[in-house]
Amino acid sequence: MNYIWKEWKEQSRGKGIWLALLMVILLSIFILLEARTLPSEHGFTVFLLSLYEMNIFILPLLSIFIASFSIIQEKELKTLMILTTKKESFLSFLFKKSIAVQSVILGVFIAWYFVFAVVMKFFFYFNVSHFMAFLMSVIFLIIIFNQIGLFLGSICNTRMQLIGANIFTWFLFVYLADLLFLYLLPSVTYDNVQLFSVFFFLDPIHAIPFYLETSLGVFSTDHMSRLMEKMVWASPVMFIVIDVIVWVALSFVFSILLKGKGDRV
Repeated sequence: MNYIWKEWKEQSRGKGIWLALLMVILLSIFILLEARTLPSEHGFTVFLLSLYEMNIFILPLLSIFIASFSIIQEKELKTLMILTTKKESFLSFLFKKSIAVQSVILGVFIAWYFVFAVVMKFFFYFNVSHFMAFLMSVIFLIIIFNQIGLFLGSICNTRMQLIGANIFTWFLFVYLADLLFLYLLPSVTYDNVQLFSVFFFLDPIHAIPFYLETSLGVFSTDHMSRLMEKMVWASPVMFIVIDVIVWVALSFVFSILLKGKGDRV
């Protein structure tokens, strides 16, 4: 709890999280103004999909920057060195720091979307289950990229290093990974499609939208071809649970393993 309160004070005093929130608020309002003329029977579903598709470009970058700069600030102010030499190990520090960062960032963005839900009710036929599916998609996205940001903050020693690493990581997930999958797509056959799908759905940029689309009824898994059944070898919920566990665990473990190497740079 002390770490959460400390993180909240640091984040609330800074400008980063509020600028990020402002960007999300403006984006939400602009998309709402564009979608208000949609037919009432499908307007809410289309609006949620449009809002998430825009969020998927900015939320990973915002999460990475906020979380990673939270760690680099601990290094610059020497609080990390003091804590890890006198009170606890880096593993213990990173665990508590991760909980604090996740709690604060998720709390701010979830609070906004609940406020925005009230506004949505004036424009659309509000579907609670669809809104919760959208909210869960946002939560999973933020959790994964928060932890990746903490990893980047742990292994970088200067803000310039960190900015470069953050932008490259965002570009890798949002653009380069898709280019790689498109390059491999012609070589995918019935025999290797399941292996391809493992890597495809390990990318949260693919797994989370798939979960959202199935939850909103846009994509059905009831009547798929044999090839698609082999491609979709688990439920959409299982895919994102695997993604969260794998990316959070890998980011945490590699933060511990590579932290020492980064300190010697």
